Amino acid sequence: MHSVAQDYFLGIDGGGSSCRARIRTADGKLCAEARGGAANIHQNFDGALATMVEVAGQAAAAARIATHQLHAGLGLAGVTTPAIAHRVMHSGLPFARTLVDSDGLIACLGAHGGVDGGIVICGTGSAAFALVQGARLGLGGHGFLLGDHGSGAVMGRKALGEALLAFDGLRRHTPLTHAILAKFQHEPARCIAWAKTAPSRDYAAWVPEILVMARQGERLALRLVHEALADLGALAQGLRRRGVERICLIGGLAAELQSFATPAFLGHFVAPRADPLEGALMLARRAEPWP
Repeated sequence: MHSVAQDYFLGIDGGGSSCRARIRTADGKLCAEARGGAANIHQNFDGALATMVEVAGQAAAAARIATHQLHAGLGLAGVTTPAIAHRVMHSGLPFARTLVDSDGLIACLGAHGGVDGGIVICGTGSAAFALVQGARLGLGGHGFLLGDHGSGAVMGRKALGEALLAFDGLRRHTPLTHAILAKFQHEPARCIAWAKTAPSRDYAAWVPEILVMARQGERLALRLVHEALADLGALAQGLRRRGVERICLIGGLAAELQSFATPAFLGHFVAPRADPLEGALMLARRAEPWP
């Protein structure tokens, strides 16, 4: 084991599809990284905490240190109020010290190096977030049922809905609708039963197939991609109207969707300076929670 006298900082990025961890020393040296399953505390509080502890433990083991030596900064999907952050911080996590905030905050901190700027996140979910003169601003991010426009989950949900409409003869069939219905043995009842319990990440799991077909020119797939881009562009425009000048497009779908984008869309965004895990590490180094 390394010396207990050394300070070690843990950054956690916990999202709807995966949880990532990174450990650095006080002087910035990278010690280890690890990755695990979903960690959205809104969808499964206890399960998300267990995943975070497991992934942190894997990273700590790789770094040959104990989890109780880690000063942790956790950026988590589902942290929407200070009360939720407080509940996580006082849930008995095995770290020396823990600060908790949203995955949006850590992504923004990483993207802009801790200075003012905004992000549009497109992954399983979607949202826009910004820091403006130290104050935080959020747009969208209202969850899969009422929001997440431009996200992978909504793209998947729309695709399944179109497949059922095609089955009923209310839309023209496309290769994508045929492919979706085939997964359910061309029985809408199977699709409906699946949808009753499927979390957002299961809807987003259809996105790789949508993107493959979009690259082949399949018309429904292309429409879904362009609708997602329009929704993400609207989030960027919303930030600009509120005075945010530097905006990054980030998230698991960012690179894929940008390959379909117009120059006008791409003009909204600049490249991020660092990833959300670096933002989580900035949070871990703070003396107090972010305002």
